[in-house]
Amino acid sequence: MGAKAVGLDIDNTLAPDGTLKFIDGAQEWIDSIRAAGFPITIISNGTIFRVGPIAKKFGLPFVSLSMKPYANGLHRAARRMHVDIRELAMLGDQLFSDVKAANRCGAIAVRIDPIPMKSLYPHYYAWKEKREEPILAEFEKMHGYGVYDD
Repeated sequence: MGAKAVGLDIDNTLAPDGTLKFIDGAQEWIDSIRAAGFPITIISNGTIFRVGPIAKKFGLPFVSLSMKPYANGLHRAARRMHVDIRELAMLGDQLFSDVKAANRCGAIAVRIDPIPMKSLYPHYYAWKEKREEPILAEFEKMHGYGVYDD
């Protein structure tokens, strides 16, 4: 896809929102991406009080209060990793924040299925999923699931 660096969301991508219960294999996955030569930066809308300790646990730099769907946080991360914004793959679970921010600035948008665990904000995520559902269905109809799989 042309990526030379990875921006990684936290909530419902790396851990259920508001928790420190990370997905199994998270550290190994991060280590394998780094071993392949890709720098990784956590890009989160969370505060430094949440994002900082998580970034420290994984040994990653971070951009907190990134204000996604605006692109400023992605631009900051790309500059820090010394890559053009078009070479940054932004991995996240939300169409209206992670994917939209990437699309706004020309980064590579990679939507990850949200972690299927209990959220601290179930009403918000139910509302969000309802809004995303027709968009994802149309995308799948046009391109199929896993469009970039070889």
